[in-house]
Formats: sequence, structure tokens, C-alpha cells
Amino acid sequence: MTFAFTPYALPFVPTVLLMALLAWIASRRERRLARPFMALMAALIAWTACYTLELLSPTLEGKTVWMVAKYLGGGAAPALWFAFSLVVTGNERRLRGWGAAALAALVGVTWLVVFTNPAHHLMWTDVWLVPGDPESHAGHGPFFWVYAASNYLLTTGSALLYVAHYRTRPPLFRAQAALLVLGGFAPLLGRIPEDAFGIDVIPKLDNVIFLLLVSSVLFALAVFRYAALNLVPIAHHLVIRDIGAAVVVLDVQGRVVDLNPYARTLMGSGPRGATGTRPAALLPEWPDLTDEDAAERELLLDRPDGRRWLSLHATPILAPQGGRAGTVAVLFDVTRRKLAELELERSARTDALTGLTNRRHFHELAELAEGRASRSRHSLAVIMIDIDHFKKVNDTHGHGAGDEALRHVARVCSSRVRATDVLARYGGEEFVVLLEGVGESDAALVAEELRAAVERSPVTLEHGPLPLTLSVGVALTDVSSGLDLPGCVTRADRALYASKTAGRNRVTVEHAPTLASI
Repeated sequence: MTFAFTPYALPFVPTVLLMALLAWIASRRERRLARPFMALMAALIAWTACYTLELLSPTLEGKTVWMVAKYLGGGAAPALWFAFSLVVTGNERRLRGWGAAALAALVGVTWLVVFTNPAHHLMWTDVWLVPGDPESHAGHGPFFWVYAASNYLLTTGSALLYVAHYRTRPPLFRAQAALLVLGGFAPLLGRIPEDAFGIDVIPKLDNVIFLLLVSSVLFALAVFRYAALNLVPIAHHLVIRDIGAAVVVLDVQGRVVDLNPYARTLMGSGPRGATGTRPAALLPEWPDLTDEDAAERELLLDRPDGRRWLSLHATPILAPQGGRAGTVAVLFDVTRRKLAELELERSARTDALTGLTNRRHFHELAELAEGRASRSRHSLAVIMIDIDHFKKVNDTHGHGAGDEALRHVARVCSSRVRATDVLARYGGEEFVVLLEGVGESDAALVAEELRAAVERSPVTLEHGPLPLTLSVGVALTDVSSGLDLPGCVTRADRALYASKTAGRNRVTVEHAPTLASI
């Protein structure tokens, strides 16, 4: 096969080389978008290269061979062009299932019709040369118009996707999106004047193939100048749009530049209503972020549907030329984790059986109470309680009955102490009560009320009611001689032992150095 030089082929040589360069660069980038971009470039390279060889072929036979061969790329390029626009604008979900099958079927049918055309002439009815024209001319069969209409639909659809993509971009991404829009419209600008008005923009050449050079340059600028292959589709569409967290982009003045859907829902803003406002106007709990602030904050939101905890991570956005261009704040809902932490903390402070404060936490609270009492010069009272004959309850009725007896005593005593008093399970069948700001007589009355209340209300078991009684010891700190809460607990325990020794079911107050029984 021979070739003859024609200057009409010159513009397409750099087109092929530039597309090859773009495909090579894409192969070294992120695979999710690089693969469809490389496939598109491969189709455009095949289309353009075969068209160039068609221009260089001096005979009708040679031109016909390359005219058919260029549909290896030309038959697939429109579908790949549309697929690439879906991916780059974050609509790749439309390629799943029937969408991908329809595009593949269109490409397959086009190839089948083109390469079997001599048998049916559905694509071209005849091919001839016009003196002085470097490309061949053909009469169009019925399928050619199907092919042309599908090209228009797919190319127009791609251009509209880029326009919608541009309209939703914040200012930081507008220049990038504008290049994608112009690149998507370039092929249409070559066909519409000729098909609609008979105006041949570039005489004697295929305008669409020539304008692919323009699209390639525009896409190259978007790729290399603004990192379209990495930033827009991946970060914005996949991460920012679909992440289960609120993403808020702020400018250097702390005003909202962009919000993802999760953030709009959280902050109660429409798609455009937040732009230009400060986040605190939408979310009152928003902290004051400065360069010196820690990168992580915790926010507590009280909402009608309950409390929510958010973890806020703020990261500065650095400008390419240096300096700070803004801030991106990401808020994760950590309510479940926070509730689990609170529950774990509560469990560490609480007796699992009775739900009362446990012994360890009692001593922590008692230490705080001792500090308050020391500052205000008031006394503290400790009441030690023991269930009488508790071992007999376990031995006679079982440990289940013993557990229910402990819960019953806890309920009865809880209902008869103040909210400011500390009632705890001290261990086994022992309970302790810490009272602040009461005298000896008042503490003794409280202790007696607890003893009498339990005696009056037997615990209900499966076989019937079981009477319970308490032995109780009471002791007070001595303000005049200095507070000694551990010593007070020891003296209350000693008074409790005295109640047991004296016959149980009674209250003993130790007001050193003598013991008095009630």
C-alpha cells in the first residue's frame, strides 16, 4: 500500500502524539478514572491515525481500507466519550447493568455493520473520490444515520453532564470544570454548523476529528493544570459527596465555601443557602477555629431527637504558591462511641446487681465530700448497713433469692435518702450512706427510717414474702478536731458490729467514746 504526502494530514500528527502522551500519563495515575480515560484516548488515537492514513493514501482502494479501519476507534469513541463523562462527573453508577450493556451493544453493532458493509451497504452505498479532496466521499446507507444520531446523543449528553458538573462546583473547582465543559462541546461545534446550516468550518477535512485535537488540549489542561484525574471525581464525588461525615470548606475569612450533602442535613442548610455565611450561624455549637487550634474538637449537640456527639477535624488548605487558602473541617458522628464510653464509665462506677454506686466510686465521692466539708466547716455522717442473717437467705432459698433481697434493700433505701446523699453497695450484703451537713440526731433518724422501712416491706419471692431486717451503725466526723472520713467509716462499721452483737435489727450511733443504742 502506497502513501503520498498531503499537508492536510499535518494537523493530525500532533493530535495522535498528544493523545498518546495523555494516555501514558493517565496510566501512571489513579486507576478508577485513568482506565476509562486511557480507553477513550486509545479509541481517538485509532480513529485519528486511520483517518490520517486515509488522507495520505492516493488511491480509492487505499482510502477505502483506512476509511473502514478508522471505525475501530470511531465506532467505540462516542460510547467511551460518554462513559468517561459519566465517571468524571461522578455518575458512574449509570454504567452498571443496562447502561454498560447498551453502550457495548451499540459499539458491537456498529463494528459488525461497518466491516460487513459490502454484503448489505447499510453503512455506505458507494465510495468515490473528488479531485482535489484528500478524503474519500461516500453515499450514506440507513445505518449511517443511526450511527450519526447516536453520536449526537452521546456527545450532547456528555456536554450536558459537564455543564451540570460545572454548576455544582465551588469556585475553587470552576476553572477545572470549565475546561471539561469546553472540551466536551468542541466536537459538537464542528458538526452542528455543517449538518444544520451546510457550513464547512474546515473545508475538505472531517471537522470532528480535527476538533478532537482541541478537546485533547482542553482535557490536558484540566488534567495537568488542575489535576482533574485525581481531585474532582475522586475527592469531591466519591469522598466529599458520599462519605458518612459532614465536610465543610471554609475560606481564609472563615466563611462557608462548600458543604457536602451530609453537612447540609446536619446544619439545616439548602444546597446554596450556606455559601458565604459563617458555620456558627448554622450550627451554634461550632468552635472558633484558628491556626493555633488543635486539629480535633468534640461538639455536643442537644437536639429534639436526642443528644449527638461530633468529632471535628480541621485541616488547613495550603495554596499552591504558599500560604493558607482556607480550611476543610470534617465532622464525624461519634454518638455511638461516646455512649459506649459513658456506659463503660458508668459500669465502672456502678454495682451491676443493685445499680447503686460501687465501693470504689463511693470512696471517690466521699473524698470530694470531705473537701467540701473541710471548706464549709460542716460535718459528715456515715451510715453502715448490713442485712441480718443474709447467709441463711442464700442457704435456704438460693442465691437468686439472695440477689433479689439485695436489690430490694437497695430500692427501699434509695427511695428514702436525699438526691445529694451517696448510697452505695459496700460489699456482700453491706451498704453505706454518706450524708453531708447533718448532725448526730438527724443522721440517727435517717438510719432508723431505713431500718424500719425494710422491716415493714418484706421482699417478694416465688414462694411468698420474705421478711428482712437490718443492723445499722452511724458515726460522724468531728469538725472541731479535724475531718477524718476513713476513721469515720471505721467507727460506723464498729457501731454496725455493736448492733449485731446487741441482737440485730437496730441502729447504733458511735459518738466517741461511748455507744448509744436506739
